[in-house]
Amino acid sequence: MKYAAIPNTGLNASSICMGTASIGSKLNEEESFRLLDLFVELGGNFLDSSHNYADWACEIKSISEKTIGKWMKERSNRNRIVVGTKGACPTKEHFFRLTRDDIMHDLHGSLRNLQTECIDLYWLHRDDPNVPAEEILDVLLDAAEAGKIRHFACSNWTLPRIEEVQRIAAGKGKPGFCASQIMWSLAAPNTDNMSDKTIVVLDEETRQYHARTDMALVPFSAQAGGFFGGRYGRDEADQRKQSSVGKVYFSDTNFGRLDRVREVASRLNETPSAVALAYLFTQPFPVFPIIGSHTAEQLTDSCRAGDLRLDGETALYLETGQ
Repeated sequence: MKYAAIPNTGLNASSICMGTASIGSKLNEEESFRLLDLFVELGGNFLDSSHNYADWACEIKSISEKTIGKWMKERSNRNRIVVGTKGACPTKEHFFRLTRDDIMHDLHGSLRNLQTECIDLYWLHRDDPNVPAEEILDVLLDAAEAGKIRHFACSNWTLPRIEEVQRIAAGKGKPGFCASQIMWSLAAPNTDNMSDKTIVVLDEETRQYHARTDMALVPFSAQAGGFFGGRYGRDEADQRKQSSVGKVYFSDTNFGRLDRVREVASRLNETPSAVALAYLFTQPFPVFPIIGSHTAEQLTDSCRAGDLRLDGETALYLETGQ
């Protein structure tokens, strides 16, 4: 597993980030510990969680964070893990929660759940354009100065709002966001079929911003819901087009990319999932794809991409066929 520095931080993270929405919920504690142990054995150290993972699937609130906290305590490995978690999480009562009280409520809860005094990378789960950027930034700076978080970042923030925060932070002589977490994979999503319109998808302008500033990108849905994993193909498109993956990813463009991924994987003696993830590393800025794995086989397959790097010519071929 290759490691890379997250710019403007002291964090040295595994190039593959393990998503943990299923930890403690879809996977019980024993299964979760086994998968987390395997991730470390494979060279991983970067975890992505959230204060609300997986409240929709478990009666115990914040079960992902609580399971990770217990695992780190039992393994005595907190100082070897880069812990990222999200706050300002949407709730059924209030989707946008970016007041000082909202942010600090979630932050203190995450600290308790993770059994740590400081979170390495704290993400704001959503933005609320109605809240002044400076107010939000001041809360994060206060939390950092109090030693509760080391660095902060944004999830599903639009480029104009990111740029606004960065300008304000620079004017104060303070750090701004060190990373952005948005939706991106080799497959182009059918955004009209996405139910959550607050999800931000990588576009060319944002890609150029990351290239210009060297801000780290930590994409979710980096595996396109398993589109490249072997379960889907043109022959099954009609039968599966109403599935969540089908609605978002089935298109002639993406099936062409799937064909080319399989071709390149065969040539390199790699798996299609690893090739599709490795495409993301070909950008001229740091990328740490988030993977979602429920089994040891899936995790091992995805982590193969942690050592795989493609050249620019291959990346262009995968994307465009040229």
